[in-house]
Amino acid sequence: MSEQEIREGMLLAVWDEPPLDFDPDQLIRRVEQKKSRRRALVAVGVATAVIAVASFSLPGLLPRDRDQQFASEVQTSESSAAPSESAEKRARRIGDALASRLDEVMPGLKDIYGDLRVGRYPVYGGFGSTPPTSSSKRPGDPDLSGYLQLTDDIGPTALRVEAGELGFSPSSFCAAATTCREFPQADGTVVHEAEFNEGGSEVARAESVRVFDNKFVVRITSHNYNPVTSAGLRQTVPMRVGVLTTLVTYSGIPWQ
Repeated sequence: MSEQEIREGMLLAVWDEPPLDFDPDQLIRRVEQKKSRRRALVAVGVATAVIAVASFSLPGLLPRDRDQQFASEVQTSESSAAPSESAEKRARRIGDALASRLDEVMPGLKDIYGDLRVGRYPVYGGFGSTPPTSSSKRPGDPDLSGYLQLTDDIGPTALRVEAGELGFSPSSFCAAATTCREFPQADGTVVHEAEFNEGGSEVARAESVRVFDNKFVVRITSHNYNPVTSAGLRQTVPMRVGVLTTLVTYSGIPWQ
C-alpha cells in the first residue's frame, strides 16, 4: 500500500471528528450566551408591552380616582351639614311633644293635639271647623303661640301656650293671684306658678311660667272656658298648676 493510500484512509477514518482545537467549555458558554440573549429579548418585549398598556390606561384611571375622592368628600360634607329646621316645623314639633307629654300625665284625656303657630296666634272665637291661617312673626310677637287642645269628661277645651321674649315681672304676675309661688330649677331657670279666682270661689285661671336666664319665657295657661272658642264655660279650670309645670319643664322640648 502506498503512502498516498494510507493518508487517504486515515483522513476517511477521522473525517467526522472535531478539530484538534475544539474546546467543549467554549461551546457551552456560547450556548448559554445565546439562551441569555433570548431571555433578555423576551423580557424587554414584555416590559415594553406593559409600559404601552399602562400609558393608555393610567391617564384614564387617575382622574377617575380623583373624581371619586372628590365626590366622596362632597357627600360626606353634605351629610354632616344637616339642613336647619324651619320655624313652622319646630312649632309643630313642640306642639306634638306637648300633646305626647300631656297624654302621659293625664291618660284619661282624649283628642289631644298641639296647634302652635309661628308668631302670635290669630285671635278668633265661635268658629266652626275651620281654624285661622298661620300668622307670621312680627316685632314684639312671641316666637310661637297657640293651643294644646284636648277633650276631658266635661268636653273639649284647650290650654294656651306662648314662648318667646314675652317680658315677665314676678310682682305683676302675682298681684291678683290667690296663690303664687316660684321654684328655681337645676338648669338655672325659674318656674312661677299662680292661680286666680277672678272674683269667684273656684280657680278660674291657672298659669305656669318658666323664665330662662336670657329672659326667654314659656307660659302655659288653663282657663275655666275653652280659650280657642271663648265658649264652654266650666266651674273651674281643667288643669291646675301642677300639670302645667310638668309641661313647661319637660326636658323633651327644646324651647329655645
